Amino acid sequence: MTISGEAALGMETVELEPLREDKQKIFKDILAYLETHQRGYIKVPTGWGKTFLSKHIMQKYYTEGKLVLFLVSKNNPLLNQTYYDRKKESPLFPNSAVLSSEHKTDRKELAKVLKKHGEGKGKGFVLFASLQTVLGKQSEDIKKLLLEYTDLAVVDEIHNFINNRGNDFLNEFGGRTSILGMTATPFQGVVGNVKFVDEIAGDMREVYAKTLPECILDEELAPLKYVIAESSEDIFEIFDFDKGLAELDRQDLFLDCSTAEKMKKVVRRTQLAKDVYDSRIKGRKAKTLVFCAPVRKQVYGAGTGQEINAFHAKLAASVFNGEISAAEFEKDRDPVLPSTFDNYAEDGSFRDTAFITSELPKDEQKALLEAFKDTTTPPYVLCTVGMLIEGFDFPALESLILLRPTLSMRLFEQQIGRVTRLSPVSGKRKGSVFEIADNIDSLYQRFGDGVFGGEKVDQIQMLQPEIRLEELFSEGDAARAIEEGKIEISKIDFRPRGKGDSRGKGKGTGEGKEMQAREVPVRLPPTALRARYFSRLLALTEEKDIGAFEREKRELMRAALRFRVRDPSDSEELFELCTQINKLKREAYEDRRLGDVSRQHKPKVFGEVEWLLKLQALNSLKYACDHLSYNEKARVLRTLGFEPDFRRIDSQRLKCLKIGSAQKTIPDLVKVLGFVSRLSSSETYQFLDKKKKEQWKREFLPAVYWGFCFIEDSPELKELFESTEWDRRVKNIIRQK
Repeated sequence: MTISGEAALGMETVELEPLREDKQKIFKDILAYLETHQRGYIKVPTGWGKTFLSKHIMQKYYTEGKLVLFLVSKNNPLLNQTYYDRKKESPLFPNSAVLSSEHKTDRKELAKVLKKHGEGKGKGFVLFASLQTVLGKQSEDIKKLLLEYTDLAVVDEIHNFINNRGNDFLNEFGGRTSILGMTATPFQGVVGNVKFVDEIAGDMREVYAKTLPECILDEELAPLKYVIAESSEDIFEIFDFDKGLAELDRQDLFLDCSTAEKMKKVVRRTQLAKDVYDSRIKGRKAKTLVFCAPVRKQVYGAGTGQEINAFHAKLAASVFNGEISAAEFEKDRDPVLPSTFDNYAEDGSFRDTAFITSELPKDEQKALLEAFKDTTTPPYVLCTVGMLIEGFDFPALESLILLRPTLSMRLFEQQIGRVTRLSPVSGKRKGSVFEIADNIDSLYQRFGDGVFGGEKVDQIQMLQPEIRLEELFSEGDAARAIEEGKIEISKIDFRPRGKGDSRGKGKGTGEGKEMQAREVPVRLPPTALRARYFSRLLALTEEKDIGAFEREKRELMRAALRFRVRDPSDSEELFELCTQINKLKREAYEDRRLGDVSRQHKPKVFGEVEWLLKLQALNSLKYACDHLSYNEKARVLRTLGFEPDFRRIDSQRLKCLKIGSAQKTIPDLVKVLGFVSRLSSSETYQFLDKKKKEQWKREFLPAVYWGFCFIEDSPELKELFESTEWDRRVKNIIRQK
C-alpha cells in the first residue's frame, strides 16, 4: 500500500460534517487543555461519537502541518473505519497512511515521510496505526521516528493500554507530543483487581466525561430496555469451578459441557434464550447479537475427540434454528450433537441464525457481517464467543442476548454499548438487552469461609445482573431516566398458560408446554437482593469462632457501603438487617462456646457494621434523596430508629460515627487517614514487614470506610479522597488484603 496524497499535497481538503453546538464547546475545551497539558482522556459511552470528535481534533493539527498518530490496540476494523471516508470510499485525510498487519504499507516510504516532517519540510500527515505493528521488529525505525516527531497521539480505546507494552510506549513520548485518549470504560480487570487509565502516567487526567443515562436523556443514545430471564439453573452446575473461587479472577466463567447431564443443562439454558427471543424479538425480525460463553473442557458427545472452537456459539445457532430442542435432548439418555455445524441454508443463503468464529475464512466472516448488517436479509441472529464486543459499528442492532456472565464491568459496558447507538436509517426506537441469569446462592454454601478471601464477595455478587446494572448506572441521573421510561429494567418469567389465555407465543424451556412470558419491573437500587446476600455473610460469620474476625469485619463493612436508600421501602430492608445484626451482637456476648478473643471482638464487629450501615443509609438520604418529600424523609429516619427530623441529619450521622467507630470525631478521622496516606505511599509501604502491614491494615482500613462517609463534611478528607494518588493507594491497599 502506498501513502495517500503524496502526489497532491495541499491540493485536497478534509471534509467533515460540522460538530453540534454542544460538542463544539467540548472540542474547544480539549484543545485548550492540550495547550497546557501533555496527557488527557475523554470518557463517554460507546456510540456517543468520540471517534468523530477526534477526527475534528486531528483535522485541526493536520491543517497546521502537524504529525498526528491515531493509535489502537488489536482493532484493525476500527483503524479502517477511521481511516476511510465512507462516502468517497477514499482516505479521509489526503496525506495519510495505515500501518497494521492487514495493510502492506511501504515502511521505507513511510520513514521518508516522517523524516521529512521532522526536518520541517513536510505538510500535515496522519498515520493510523496498530500498536502491535508499531512495536514489531520490522517497524523499529518507524517507532523511533514517531517517538521523536509526533505532535499529537490520539489513542482510541485507551483502556487497552493499561499496564502493558502500550503503557510503556505512551510513556516513551517526549514533551513535544500531546496524548489524547478516548474510552467508554477507563479501566481494566475484574472486581478486586481493577486498574485505571489514570495509572498509565502520573499526569494522565480526565478531560471530559458523560454518563450513559445522561446521553440517553439528552437523546444522544437510544433508550435502553434491560430484561433479566432467570434460568433456575445452579451456576455451579452450569459453569466450570474446578479451581474453586479462583475462577472468579477471570473476565468470564467457562461452561462445563463434559458430561451428558452437564450438556443437557447447557442446552436447557440456551433454550431459555430462544424462548425469550421467540416471545420478545422474533416477530419483529430485529437484528440480534448473542454473546455466548467459552468452553474449556472437551465437549461431551462431540464425536471428534477434539476441542470445538466457539462451541457455544455453534450450539446456540443450532438451538435457535430448531436443530436441537431441549425437550428432545432431555429424552435421550445419551444425547447426540449434530455431526457438523453449518451457517448455510440449502439454497446457499445464510440461515436465520448463524455463528461467527475466528476460524471462519476472512471472506466468509466479511460476507456474514455484511449480510447481518443488512436489515432485510438473514441472518437475523448472530452468535459469537468473544468477538464483536469492541469496535463493531452497527447502529441498527436492536437486541442483545447475554448468555455469558462476566466479572468485568468494562466488558459488560462494552457489550451494552452495542445496542445503544442511534440509527436514523433503520428508525430504531430503543436498544434491548436480554440476560440469562443463573442462581448464585450455591456459591456461598459450597465455598463457605472462602467467600471472605480476596474480595470474592464482590466478585460473586457481580454475577447478579441487578448488581452490575446498579454499578453501570451509579453515575449520572439514572433515576430520572428510569422515571421517564428511557431506561427500563424488568424480569421475565415463563409460566404455563392457563385455559382460555391466548397470551404468549413462546414454547416452554424443554417441557413442550405453551408458556406465557410475564415481565415484572425491577427497581434500582436492588436493596432486597443486597440484603439477602448480606444476610448470607452474616450467617457465615455467626458460625465462626476465629479470633478477631478481621477479614469478616472488612468484608461486611465494604458490603455495608454498597447500600443505597432511594425510597422508604429501602429503609425498611435496612432496618430488618440492622435488627438481625443487633440480635447477633447480643447473642455473641452470651455465646459461651466462643473463645476469649472471639467473645471480645465478635460483638464489636457486629456493632461497628450495624452503625456503618445506618450511616450509609443517612448519607443516601442526605445526598441522593432530593426527590423525597419532607414527610417521606421523616419516615425513613423513623424506620431506621432516628428522630424523624431531617434538619438534624448531620448530628445523627455524627452519632453513628461516635457509637460505631474507633475514631469518635471527624478530626480524629482526618488525623488517622492522613497517617494512612503517608504510610501507604509506595515509598513507605514497600519497607514495612508483613506483620506491620497486617497490623496497620487491621487497625486503619476500617477508618478508610468510615472516612468515605464524611468526604463532603471535611475539606481535608475531600482533598485526600479525590486526589488521584490517594485513590490509587486506597485501591491497592484494599486489593492487597
